[in-house]
Amino acid sequence: MEGPAGENVIPSAPDRRTSLIAEMQRRADQGQHCGSCTGICCTFLSNSMQISPVEALDLKKWLQNQNRWNEELFQELRECVKKFRLDQDIGDGRRSLRRTYTCPFYRTGPRGCSISRHHKPYGCLAFNARSSGITEGGNCASDQALLEEQTTSTETARNQELKTKYQLLFDKAPIPVLLLALKK
Repeated sequence: MEGPAGENVIPSAPDRRTSLIAEMQRRADQGQHCGSCTGICCTFLSNSMQISPVEALDLKKWLQNQNRWNEELFQELRECVKKFRLDQDIGDGRRSLRRTYTCPFYRTGPRGCSISRHHKPYGCLAFNARSSGITEGGNCASDQALLEEQTTSTETARNQELKTKYQLLFDKAPIPVLLLALKK
């Protein structure tokens, strides 16, 4: 998409999530949804979600609009990082291993996410039930093909700009780590 001066403009957060939300809705219409699930995929038992700087900025703006971008949230994010040691790299020197953690936006019970689907990380939207009647996770998976279609060259360039602006050493990181990096 081109802006008024001919520069590339990244589409809005909701616009970039249209295909992910449509697929989630299609599955829900077939009875494949998370409506009866405890949300185990959002807890330290299963969750290792990482997001890009663009996704973090989307979330930051939404949290600001919800009056949730405040010291209370920052404290909760810091506690999550500390509890699950998300600031400590583990790996073999060639690659890092992802740590699991309970998402700071998870609230116990069905539909436990406190973030609007129009601003959720792509990976969260692409992770869906594969059968009906899911209550404790199990038959759920991420639609990798749909996720690969998600990122455009404009978004890739914007991610690089944000990495430079916020002096980030990573392309993706756990949600609380990246949100705290954008606090600067």
